[in-house]
Amino acid sequence: MENIVVVVIALLIGLSLQRVKRIPENCATSLNLYVIYVALPALVLVEIPKLTFNHEAVITVIAAWVIMLFAAVITWVTARALSWSREVTGAILLLVTLGNTGFVGIPLIEAHLGREALPYAILYDQLGTFIGLNTLGIGLACYYSSSQSSVAGIARNILVFPPFIALMLAFAVGALWVYPEWLAAALGRISSTLVPVVMVAVGLQWRLSLKREYFSPLLLGLFYMLVVTPAFAWFGLWLFDIDGLAARVILLEAAMPAMISAGVLATTHNLAPRLAASMVGYSLLLGLFSVWVWRLLI
Repeated sequence: MENIVVVVIALLIGLSLQRVKRIPENCATSLNLYVIYVALPALVLVEIPKLTFNHEAVITVIAAWVIMLFAAVITWVTARALSWSREVTGAILLLVTLGNTGFVGIPLIEAHLGREALPYAILYDQLGTFIGLNTLGIGLACYYSSSQSSVAGIARNILVFPPFIALMLAFAVGALWVYPEWLAAALGRISSTLVPVVMVAVGLQWRLSLKREYFSPLLLGLFYMLVVTPAFAWFGLWLFDIDGLAARVILLEAAMPAMISAGVLATTHNLAPRLAASMVGYSLLLGLFSVWVWRLLI
């Protein structure tokens, strides 16, 4: 319970800081950079060496990709059926397909399932959603905005991303070396800052403004993201008789709200920026509740 309280309090602090004039406009960006370059890599280095890379770990990564592809297909089919514009289609595809399995997902997984679930959450995020953002996500953004992006550029984005570098290093460390106690303690202290910092940053970036013409795509996008996609994950886990901690992580990660980075990607490619901002804000507001509901069902 105390973990959920920390998430809510930090989010409220971020929302409150929007009204403080002395807070720089790029404050949320700076906090996000701290998470990307410091807190999240530290968490990866602490938790991944504890993971036994068994069939559950492999299933977690496979499930992440199956769930993303399912979300992309049903969104694309809906966009075609309802004749959405290219800009709206691109924005909704990005935001429904790519859940916030890192910045929001990792704190919520820890809050609902405990710290022992974090290695699976990190695998789902780093080998699933993050690579999806930098491959499928960039491809969709470029296609629907008619901009260009090279394969080499996409590969570089993946390889130089600090948490991904930490993930590769953590795999090597786990196989060859055990941290001395002082280093493990230091990394643990640093990684513990991730939850409050990232939730303050989310609160600072939260936008709920909405244009009337985007009302239908927004509602359908939220429904697909928070209800249909986790229901698909739940059915798949039931169908293949997959249970245990990894299964619970998969279900909750499938229920996460829209990825903030996907919203940024849509905005920078001019794919219905107001719709993207509204989707991120409303999905986060509803996602905090819907993830809790899905947690009760497992």
